[in-house]
Amino acid sequence: MSDLSVSAKFVPEKLKAYAKNEAIMIIRLGNANKTNHYWCECDVNVKSPLSLAHDKELDTGRTRMGIVHPESAIEKQIKIYTRPNNFPDGYAVKITAYVYDQDGAISERIELQATIECENEPK
Repeated sequence: MSDLSVSAKFVPEKLKAYAKNEAIMIIRLGNANKTNHYWCECDVNVKSPLSLAHDKELDTGRTRMGIVHPESAIEKQIKIYTRPNNFPDGYAVKITAYVYDQDGAISERIELQATIECENEPK
């Protein structure tokens, strides 16, 4: 069992349908190991109508998380945008975390699929 964990949450938790939206995805990497330091970066993949850029369709990005110390966690915020053609549905966001050890070799690769909901506004 791994000492590393990856999670994601969205602020706001839900998007509005048929409108441009902007949300923040917070990626959290936890290290339960008592001795090892790790360096981490994450690939983020979204599909239309989600985008990682406000002015064009960008479906893939990479972010450097940084160093996670023993028995601690680090977080990184990623902005996610929508086009006005978003329908009420759940939209998947795929996160792949690459964790490197002291030698610079990939120690672990962790995949996570998070979903952000898109709903009609109440009338």
